[in-house]
Amino acid sequence: MIGAISRLLASMSLTLKQPLGSFCDVETTHGNALVTKHSDYLSVIRIEGMRRMATRKDVERIALAQRVDVSGALEDPGHAIVGWFISDPDQSAVEIDRLNLNSCRTIARELGLNVSDVLNERAALWPKVMRWEAAYYVLWTRRSVLTKEERKQMGEEQAALAKAGPRTGGSQRYYLRSDVMAARHDAFVLRVLGALNGNDIATRELDAHEALKLTRETVYRETSGSEWKATLMGDRVMPRATEEGGRKPDAAPGMLWPAIREQIFHSDAETQGGQRVRIGDNDYAHVDMAVGPEDPRPFVELSARLGQDRVPWRGAIVIEGGGRSAMQVKETAAIFLSMFPGNGDIRRAFDGLRQERDTNGHIGVRLRASFATWAPTGESQKLRRRASTLTQRLEGWGNCKATSIAGDPLEGTLSSVPTLSLASTGTPGIALLGDAFAMLPWNRCASPWEQGSVLFTRPDGAIWPYEPAGSSKRPLVCDIFVAPPGSGKSVLANTINLGLCLSTAVLGSRGAKLPLIGKADIGPSAQGFVRLVREALGPEREHEAIFVTMQFRPGYEVNIFDLQVGCQYPLPMEKAFLQNFLSLATMPPDVTTPFEGLSQLIGYVIDEAYRLCTDVPGGSPKPYRAGVEPAVDAALARYRVVLEHAEPWWRDVVDALIEVQEWRLAEVAQRHAVPTLEDLVVAARTDQVRDIFLDLRIAETSEDAIGLFERYIYDVIKKFPTLNAPTRLDFGPARIIVLDLAAVAPTGSSVNDRQTEMMYLLARHILARNFTLHPDYAEYVPEKVRDFQRARFGEIQESVKRLDYDEWHRTKGSPQVRAQAALDVREGRKHNLQLGFASQRLNDMGDEIVSQSTGRFILASGDEKEREQMIERFGLSTASADVVRYALNGPGPKGAPFLAVLQAAGAKYEQMLMNFLGPVELWALSTTPGDTALRNRLYAAVGFSEALRRLARVFPRGSAVSEIDRRKNERLKRGELDMRAEAGVVDELATELTDGKGLGIVLRDLVQDNDPSRVLLAAE
Repeated sequence: MIGAISRLLASMSLTLKQPLGSFCDVETTHGNALVTKHSDYLSVIRIEGMRRMATRKDVERIALAQRVDVSGALEDPGHAIVGWFISDPDQSAVEIDRLNLNSCRTIARELGLNVSDVLNERAALWPKVMRWEAAYYVLWTRRSVLTKEERKQMGEEQAALAKAGPRTGGSQRYYLRSDVMAARHDAFVLRVLGALNGNDIATRELDAHEALKLTRETVYRETSGSEWKATLMGDRVMPRATEEGGRKPDAAPGMLWPAIREQIFHSDAETQGGQRVRIGDNDYAHVDMAVGPEDPRPFVELSARLGQDRVPWRGAIVIEGGGRSAMQVKETAAIFLSMFPGNGDIRRAFDGLRQERDTNGHIGVRLRASFATWAPTGESQKLRRRASTLTQRLEGWGNCKATSIAGDPLEGTLSSVPTLSLASTGTPGIALLGDAFAMLPWNRCASPWEQGSVLFTRPDGAIWPYEPAGSSKRPLVCDIFVAPPGSGKSVLANTINLGLCLSTAVLGSRGAKLPLIGKADIGPSAQGFVRLVREALGPEREHEAIFVTMQFRPGYEVNIFDLQVGCQYPLPMEKAFLQNFLSLATMPPDVTTPFEGLSQLIGYVIDEAYRLCTDVPGGSPKPYRAGVEPAVDAALARYRVVLEHAEPWWRDVVDALIEVQEWRLAEVAQRHAVPTLEDLVVAARTDQVRDIFLDLRIAETSEDAIGLFERYIYDVIKKFPTLNAPTRLDFGPARIIVLDLAAVAPTGSSVNDRQTEMMYLLARHILARNFTLHPDYAEYVPEKVRDFQRARFGEIQESVKRLDYDEWHRTKGSPQVRAQAALDVREGRKHNLQLGFASQRLNDMGDEIVSQSTGRFILASGDEKEREQMIERFGLSTASADVVRYALNGPGPKGAPFLAVLQAAGAKYEQMLMNFLGPVELWALSTTPGDTALRNRLYAAVGFSEALRRLARVFPRGSAVSEIDRRKNERLKRGELDMRAEAGVVDELATELTDGKGLGIVLRDLVQDNDPSRVLLAAE
């Protein structure tokens, strides 16, 4: 009896909406859909946003297209669409952790990469400038969509299901689901999804668990980012003891899934006056739309304004079918009361609606909108200020009328919570469906990725995740960066490479390893990135990241004929490189195609040169000499290796070291066992080659082909002596290698251009020689090393790899270099290889690379002609074209702006983004000459981390260029020479920051014992 009375009172309180749970209509689930106590169905669609930016005309066009697709479903009552949006700057830290930092910290820990200074700075700085937001459609299908016969069928279906199962009590009433309703609802969901996806709007349907988690995190904002998960049908549930007494208590409800409302609400609400409500750790204020806008405007205009205000807010805009019938009733009333002046305007408005319907097929829908903002409990002044801002922005959105007065402030606050119910305290209005769609929150900017190891921001501060590893959404990664100097191009490329190091792609079957990154640089633009990684790895592993300035002097020897350890002949791809390189080396500077027949000669000579280095009849293997490689000598002594021959060969040493599995030293020894350039001359003079090419003559020079070949080889040896010796430029196990080619890649003449071409091709070989290895290539290696090489090739094939080229315009006249790059792009997906090309103009890239690129990053353009060319070449939308023309103005306080044009997830994305970095990261990655000079002096004086902290403290914008220029100009006025003046200024600043004097005075936190020399410097 007592239990029955308790249930009756509970039912009455729910009906009267006394407890918080009474505002939740959701009873159970059916697939991804939620089912209410009235057997209504609802599904939640996450609106990722538009893949391309849009102008207002574009928004109107897309809204019209959606109206055409969906108007049939909203013609009559039964279906509803709730456009729901939330923006919460206060919870940005939680979302930044979830989207980026948690994963980056985990990956860094697995890699042994100490980048805590960078990640901690991001955690402290990003929440102040970034803003988390999300948008959803909540799609409702009410039972009124069913015919009378279908409702009868549904009732019978539910009755049979209830009778077959146990009594539910206060648990989820699972029997309210219906296949009839599910079918009608699914059709509606598919129709709306089709309308969105068909108009280039990215979407994702949430499952029931995700939908309810969204609801709970909306009610209790302090739970954002939690691991909470609702217990739903099909989930494992712990039985609950019954509270009923009696002889035969019914335990069945305790075995079922607990009520959804009880799971969502964990603390009650408390009204604070007539307009505020306290729920959990926050106080809420609601604002309703009392009168719709005179000029319906895109939703992004409202969200962007409030985003700049950094006000947390949410809104629910409800459009329901059946506007036609509601309009007819109100129109009739307006006609009867048209004698009163105010009703004349209303009648004319109805006339306009009717005309739009009759002329253009526009239907009217019921529209309600409710919004809310919040502040931490007790901060009533902040809440009032935020509510006032929300009201002002709402009323400025097409001249709406807003009100914060509702009969129940709790009901008003919960009206903007998704999925609880379809109720809203907003005043119902009648709107054309096309106008209503324009007001829904689908016209925001979408990212293909939900998470990423790089976070960019939109100009309004919204977070935009980017995953540099590409993942399944961008299996082919070919990026091009276009911008004049000083636009942030190099810093952006460094940001992406650092993100690649911190992406989940580094986690392989053999554990976490740094990605394989190679970059052919002109100048030190990537030196800061390499130094950052080296310091993060620590002294024991700093060799895994190397920056080298290529030079033609001892210590920089590179032999292009090196082999995979244990091999006697090159792999097919290695031989192809040798043929390309030697073909380029044997062409006149102003010629781009090899002499007739010379390519065939080169192929034969390469084979013969390798053959002569083996122990075949007539061969002349390279003799081993002790003292050349002390480490090899020591290993032979340590393992007590006895070489077979009295005059052993380096090949014998290689085999002996392979036997004891000294693979690294075997590779070192093998460098002395392979041919060098001068061996090509010997090979060209053998009978095997002469018999074939003796009569081949070069028409252009009247020389025999062998003689011409020898002449060019001798010329290469003279110009580049470091290419005619065993390799000494040893990168060992390095995984990140940057080659600065500035000293060996000159410009200005055809001879210089030819040298530059050769150096780019050589750099590609040094950096990416192993990038295209595959386990299938193990069949080309000797059996004794096949198992080792197969495992090694497999590991390399699994690793994510990236090859970047800076100043790509220097290869413009070299078909060989560009053909190799184009081949790498075409086959990059097969080898898990990413490509990146940076230059100052789009024309520098070449049509083939541009056409195959999947990532296009435009940071600025040289002139109007260049801008128009990019707009046409990339097929940019009107909004993106305006960005290229007017918005890319170089780095500023909010970051470096750029336009990203990405091919990902089978679609094209165009977004204007900002690369916003903190001062520590900016200083670490800076490429400006003055800044890098100052940074390097501080590194030497106080160490890496301390130098960055001091630079960030004194120059929080990440650059000292303005101060350097100011002091330099003062010195020039005193008559100092330009270069000497700049060097003196940099030295002066470095001293000030080292000693805590001058500008460095801000580093003084404490002076002990009144002794100015004893300064404690801040290490923030």
